[in-house]
Order: sequence, then C-alpha cells, then structure tokens
Amino acid sequence: MDNGSIARMDTQNGAGIYEGLDLSSWKNGWEPGAPVFTGYEGEVEAIERKYPAKDFADMPLRTVFYGASNFRKWKNMDADLKEFGVQNHGFGGATDVLLVHYADRLLFPYAPDVAVIQSGSNDYAGLKGKPARQAAASLELKRRMYGYFLENLPDTRFVLLSPLLMPGAPYFTETSLLVSEGMVDICRDIPRLCFTDVAGLTYNGGEYRTELFVSDGIHLNRNGQLALKDIVEEVLHGIFEDIRS
Repeated sequence: MDNGSIARMDTQNGAGIYEGLDLSSWKNGWEPGAPVFTGYEGEVEAIERKYPAKDFADMPLRTVFYGASNFRKWKNMDADLKEFGVQNHGFGGATDVLLVHYADRLLFPYAPDVAVIQSGSNDYAGLKGKPARQAAASLELKRRMYGYFLENLPDTRFVLLSPLLMPGAPYFTETSLLVSEGMVDICRDIPRLCFTDVAGLTYNGGEYRTELFVSDGIHLNRNGQLALKDIVEEVLHGIFEDIRS
C-alpha cells in the first residue's frame, strides 16, 4: 500500500468496481484533512510480536480474525477455535480505513487460508446524515477494501461478518442493517467472499439480547463470544471442507 491509497483493481476477482481511494487524509474513519489515526500502533506491534508471520506459514490450517474491539476482547479466541489455526488480529476501535491501513502488517504477510473480517459502528460513528446516507458511505469503502484484500490475497477466502447489533448503541441499528443488505449484494458475485449474518445473534427485530453483553452494551461477554463462536465455527467447517475437496 502506497501512502494509504488503494489502486484500481482488475476484474478478475470481481473487483472492477473499485476505483482508487486515498486514505491518507482520513482520521480513524471519516474526517477529511486529518492524518490516519495511529493511536492503536502499540496494539498492532503487540500482535506482530505475538504472531510472527514466519511461524504462520507452517501451520496446516491458517485463519486470521481481523477486526475491532469485539475481536480484541475475545481473549480465548485462539483456544475456542483451535482446530482452524486461528490467530486474533483484532485491535482497538478499528475502522475499515484502519483495517486497510494496517493490512500490509496484520493481514497480507500471513496469507491465511481464511480471513474473518468484521467492522461496524466505528465506521459510521462520525458520519452525519440519516442511516441510508451513513450506510451508503460505509458500503462505498467496504467495496474498495474487499477489492484491495482480494487482489493482495489471491488464495484467501473471506468470511465477512455483518455488523453486530448492540443494545448500547441502538441508534446505529438501522444503519447496520442497511450495511448488511449491501454486503450481501457485494458478496453475491464474488465466490471468495462469504457473507455471514450475525444480526440475529443479538437482536430479534424488537429486543436486544442484553444477556450476551457486558455492562456497556457494546462488547460481548463470554456467553456472547461463545454464541458467536458457534456461528463462525459452522461457516469455517464448510469452507475448509471445500478447500480440502
């Protein structure tokens, strides 16, 4: 990645719609004129120390979880999903901008068989306008991000988790649902992208499952993590069976 820019993709991976996007002026999401936020540099360095990329290459199965704080706080992830060779590369309050910014350190060098990606409200927390406008802006970036990842990891399958619906941030629920709908469209014609809807895990259309969250209503508690594990585990089993066939 050169100065945080995403080059135009070719159409081989279904990425022809991804025009160039300069991220160098976006701060932690959506603030034109500010530098890319670097407040999570310490966490990124800690991930690099914990998981040397050179050691990952020899693992029989290789899965990287790449996202924000609900991944970062899942301390037992490696053990919970051990059979898939999981590494937890979640950091801070990551946005799609930051996932792109750090991909050449936390994603590309590892060349995983599968990358599980999740982002959500961090991306539109600073966006103005109604949910439809917020969702459109978020999806615009996701298209480019997925294209960038596809181009740089030509052998990797991607599990794209829908945004988590959180009782501590109900004002983002409508936006998150619209983003999920758009993600389905993005994934429809790109075989290496697997959309996985986790909205029903924490929201039934009328009530939030508060028992799956810690007191802030934003982060999953241990029961919530295990419930998410069950969903992702089933998806990973299917993908690795397909890879082996």
